[in-house]
Amino acid sequence: MKALSEQFLNALASGTAVHGYLIVSTDLDRAAFIAKQGAAILMFGSRDTSALRLHPDYFEFDGSIKIDELRMVRAELYKQAYSGKNRVVVITNVHNMNENAINAMLKMLEEPPENTFFLLSGFEQRVLPTIRSRCHIVRIEQESTEAIISSLRKKGASEADAKGYALISCGNEKRAIRLYEDTDFRELRYSAISACFQIMNGETPFKWAKAIGKDREAASESIEFMLSVCHDADRFLSGLNVENNTDFEAEIKKQFKHFTISRIGVIIDTLVDTSMRLTTNASVNLALDSMIVRMISLCK
Repeated sequence: MKALSEQFLNALASGTAVHGYLIVSTDLDRAAFIAKQGAAILMFGSRDTSALRLHPDYFEFDGSIKIDELRMVRAELYKQAYSGKNRVVVITNVHNMNENAINAMLKMLEEPPENTFFLLSGFEQRVLPTIRSRCHIVRIEQESTEAIISSLRKKGASEADAKGYALISCGNEKRAIRLYEDTDFRELRYSAISACFQIMNGETPFKWAKAIGKDREAASESIEFMLSVCHDADRFLSGLNVENNTDFEAEIKKQFKHFTISRIGVIIDTLVDTSMRLTTNASVNLALDSMIVRMISLCK
């Protein structure tokens, strides 16, 4: 069977495109690259992305796009295309869009101009349902563990370390490489997982929250590490093996053995909701403190 990314790109090449796609993956760089390849197919009939940025009918933005920029794009899209063919809007990291920008985007997705296509990419769990429901979702496969191990080995990692970081990364090669190369990033993971276990014990790691509350990116990464632990706990309670955080397997089984799958689901929802709040201008410390209180109430 062909990989999902190949199926998607081949569908675009065959002329069966719909007006809106949401391309999701844990590897944001990969999802963004597939979106741009799709844009090249829609505009040029090939996967060569080199000419995209120079083309007047191609628009590319990050999730930090402001509402004024979207209004400008909307005005351009309702004009005659320069090429007389397709126009494509690519927005990467769409989960980072603010509320005003999202509302403007929804209007374009609901009433798309003729021969205009929207290719959005991001983390599926952090994209609002209002966007997900208006797009065809393309779930891009993760990099294989073997491929990530190979990349890490080329950077000098031992076989054991390469395998360990590949599993911890949840299929995200960029994260695996950062874990291998960056001591501070490894410490961030350790502290996040330790805080998660504290919460499971009914403790309140507010000092941890205060420490990482100074760095929005660090807070977001910490929540991703917590989510990976909860997904492993869900697998354990479902009778499956711990998949990603094998170095914490014994502690995961100890901390979550009395939980139900439904309660783990609510905790995951809480983490995802906090992650979404961190994409806005909300106070990082307040968001984390609120998350801790909510999670502790679920652990009683």
